[in-house]
Amino acid sequence: MTGFRLCTASEKVFLMHVFPVADTEVICVLSESCMLPCWLSYGSDPLIHWFYVSDGESVVHSYYKDQDQLQHQVENFKNRTSLFQDQISRGNASLLLRRVKVQDEGKYKCYSSTTGGFEQSFVNLKAEGRIALLDRFYFLLVFSGGIYPKPELTWSTEPPSNTALNITSSIQQTEEKLYSISSSLMVSDDDPYLTYSCTVSTQRSRKTVTISKEGDTGGEQLLYVSIVFFFVVVFFALRGAAARKGEPHKG
Repeated sequence: MTGFRLCTASEKVFLMHVFPVADTEVICVLSESCMLPCWLSYGSDPLIHWFYVSDGESVVHSYYKDQDQLQHQVENFKNRTSLFQDQISRGNASLLLRRVKVQDEGKYKCYSSTTGGFEQSFVNLKAEGRIALLDRFYFLLVFSGGIYPKPELTWSTEPPSNTALNITSSIQQTEEKLYSISSSLMVSDDDPYLTYSCTVSTQRSRKTVTISKEGDTGGEQLLYVSIVFFFVVVFFALRGAAARKGEPHKG
């Protein structure tokens, strides 16, 4: 039979090391620290290389001769990586990546070896921004920033209502590729007992804020105070600008 041959016991052990295994997927929160898992064989003289392989093989972190070797580390990862050095002797070759950025998304390769053999594994990193919603009553305003990937926003009512909702929403992307989302809803007095829900979701997370007019005694007063405060600020800002415009030029 073609394509088959007998293997010795030693060859079988070697093949166990090179059989492909499924990549590990890790979801990391933007601006926080994240661990990419990896293990090495039991033995002495450990060597660990982490590569970012989505754009070739950029060196993320290297360790050998019992210390970090960062001479060839690419600029994007400088001062943001470390290993758990007190656990390397127990087989832990995991990478700690700090201050996660959108640009860190992609595929990583961990290559490790000891006198007991070598290991190779891959980790897919996906970045995600936390969703935190702020809300205000009666003229309902929801805002969230630093989101990734691109979010979706939906409004709903409980119980369901046939009244068309007056909604204005916008999504903006920053230079760091993060998203900010805002949405406003004019609340109708026709259904005073409705509960309004706004949901912001990405592919990997979801956050909902629920707002109800029923039982709110301070909502109208809060809105009134907010409007008065807004016009007071605008008034003093305009008066200050007019005063500066009328000042004689110095120098």
